Amino acid sequence: MEVYSEKGRYRPEEPITLIICDDGAAERFRISVFRLEKRIDTVDIRKTGRETRVTLPAVSEEFCGLGILCESDTGACESCAVDIQKHLRSFRYGFLSDFSRTETEEADVLAMAKHHVNAVQFYDWSYRHDTLVSGETDYTDMMGKQNSLAVIRHKIDACHTRGMLATGYGAVYAASEPFAEEHPDWRLYAREGEPIRFIDVFAIMNLESGWREHIIAQYRAAVDAGFDGIHMDTYGFPKTALGADGGIVHLEDDFAPLIERTRAALPEATLVFNNVGAWPVEQTMHTPVDAVYLEVWPPYERYEHLTQLIGIAKQAHKPVVLAAYPAPFRLDTPQRALNAQLVLMSAIAAHGATQLWFGEENAALTQGYYADYTRLTTQQERLLRAYDDFIVRYEELLFDDTLQDVSMTHCGWDNEEYLCDTPYSVTGEGGRLWLILREQGNRKLITFINLGGDDSSLWNEGREEPNTVENVTLHVQAFSALKTAWTASPDRNFGAVETIDYAREKNSRGDMYSFCLRSVKRFAILYMETEDRQ
Repeated sequence: MEVYSEKGRYRPEEPITLIICDDGAAERFRISVFRLEKRIDTVDIRKTGRETRVTLPAVSEEFCGLGILCESDTGACESCAVDIQKHLRSFRYGFLSDFSRTETEEADVLAMAKHHVNAVQFYDWSYRHDTLVSGETDYTDMMGKQNSLAVIRHKIDACHTRGMLATGYGAVYAASEPFAEEHPDWRLYAREGEPIRFIDVFAIMNLESGWREHIIAQYRAAVDAGFDGIHMDTYGFPKTALGADGGIVHLEDDFAPLIERTRAALPEATLVFNNVGAWPVEQTMHTPVDAVYLEVWPPYERYEHLTQLIGIAKQAHKPVVLAAYPAPFRLDTPQRALNAQLVLMSAIAAHGATQLWFGEENAALTQGYYADYTRLTTQQERLLRAYDDFIVRYEELLFDDTLQDVSMTHCGWDNEEYLCDTPYSVTGEGGRLWLILREQGNRKLITFINLGGDDSSLWNEGREEPNTVENVTLHVQAFSALKTAWTASPDRNFGAVETIDYAREKNSRGDMYSFCLRSVKRFAILYMETEDRQ
């Protein structure tokens, strides 16, 4: 049995449709709907065939996730989640890169909907980087890939049907060599007479020349062709170059004006700008982009580096997306790759950000050229989907930016607001339990990520299967009575809320609540709220 939401994202007041796929002997299903720890609805329905459609009442909240448990009368159980957002506070980015004439099916878009993708980057869809929309229906792009404009428009429509935005890839400074040769004064140079190229294919253009208005006009043409917005890509290099007049050009000074000018030209478009290696995010994150997007490369190699990057990007008060490409799916064994990605997606979500890694038909990005993706196995896809379900189900906590990260200030040395009896780290140290501590007033969200079984602290290496940590005791300072406390994990009980044992203890610095988690396999959260004392 399988159950999934028909759309990657639903808007407030929009009826919700679930699909139940079952080849078994079941005749009836019971659907239970949860919002955080509360069951808000129960629906009993009759099976209508291999696929049974279920319509649930609309939800009025502007941002929340729902948990769905489907039970058949034969005893089978499955679960999923529903993403409800008026505006994208959780920007769940996926990708498409196959647009040949044969790509007529919509299984790729459905696969992304099952993982709650709500925005899709159409990668390398264009005719040329300097002429985005082809004058012909069928064409070959600059990397030799066959594309069809009819297929691209069909995929855009399919994304819209599934509740997803569609952004068209458009590099901010790349052009074909014939175009660049016609505009030598628009190019960037390494030295006089030596123009800069990227992978010997793309000419790098100067945003301080007529190129800027040219590429903005191309972005407008892409939106006119059907896209909801533009993914404004950069390559990280160059950062400094020479203009045609021999003057030094500092590219970080040019990106913000380009974004602002593009926003003025396309006021309703979704804009995403690629800060490669987090450069120059401080200059771009406060511009009118719809999400702060960082492509993560060395030397940002450790889990603690991800924490740092998300913390910087969060200062813009926008959704944060890490393009963190899990190379182990290409370089390591299937199980080690799966273990690594489960930790990675958990860590990013625990800090209130999302990851671009999934797209096409159940494929993972493992490198910067998206067309060279890696297919997931069925086992990998189902477990990874369960984690995506969990993240969406609890998104109104995970993506609550009023919950501030206090991991580095409230735990360790003389900081005893949080104490843990199990060997732990607050920086993602391999071989330990990783604690991520977030709080606001009387509300606290504690995330546990099990990095045991492997001493590595590198996010882009395969990992061994972790040993389950038993009886994790956490002590949390509090000065008023406990109002609610519960835990949940995607590793058991279909991600449902579970009660947690606790006791109130006296401490010289104030009372502490002691909580005992029976086990942490990979990823778990603990939420607590005390009575509000003014």
